[in-house]
Amino acid sequence: MKRILLLLLLPMLLGGCEKDESRVETWTVAPEKGVAGITMGFGHIPAYIVKRGTEADWEIFPSVIEGFTFEKGYESILRVRIDVISNPPADGPSHRYTMEEMLRHVPAEMPVDPLKFSPEYEVLVASEQTAVTNMNAYWIKDLRANDPQWAAFPWEIRGFDFTPGYEYRLRIQPVAEYNRLLDNLIDQDSWTVRYDLKELISCEEKDSEGLPEEV
Repeated sequence: MKRILLLLLLPMLLGGCEKDESRVETWTVAPEKGVAGITMGFGHIPAYIVKRGTEADWEIFPSVIEGFTFEKGYESILRVRIDVISNPPADGPSHRYTMEEMLRHVPAEMPVDPLKFSPEYEVLVASEQTAVTNMNAYWIKDLRANDPQWAAFPWEIRGFDFTPGYEYRLRIQPVAEYNRLLDNLIDQDSWTVRYDLKELISCEEKDSEGLPEEV
């Protein structure tokens, strides 16, 4: 009986060991960046657009690849070692990614529209603004949530003209933006995320309800 149980458990044990082992993959990194969402509250970050293998689809990749420096306008093919991080923090990555070898780094056209990786979404903008971090910010509800709550949104929405006393429903899009003046800085520091207004869905004159108390 013990022998039978051992034989049944052996594939599971071996599978568990394999998951903890490092592996190496060949990735292609696109010459432009997309946008990845931040899981805790509003905000987005510039992120690599990668293809993990020659037959894979392009996807967004928000983590750091240690040893790799991104260069706008250049497609990179690299060997990436993937290591499991033991006992990662609750809000931290479970894997570490390290470039083992640069196989190819050449000027290239973007193979896929970066905006495909900058998803649009709807928000509700309150009828009054708030002062946070010494600047005016919108109160916004992210309507993707099941129970959206008002949260401060301290970024400009390009193309949006706010008038106090009106509550707005908007469709916006975060877009990765390159700043050539900051090209001397490393990787992510020369990229930011801007927010574009895609559609003004509604505008209603009213006082928004349930706004957080200002201290």
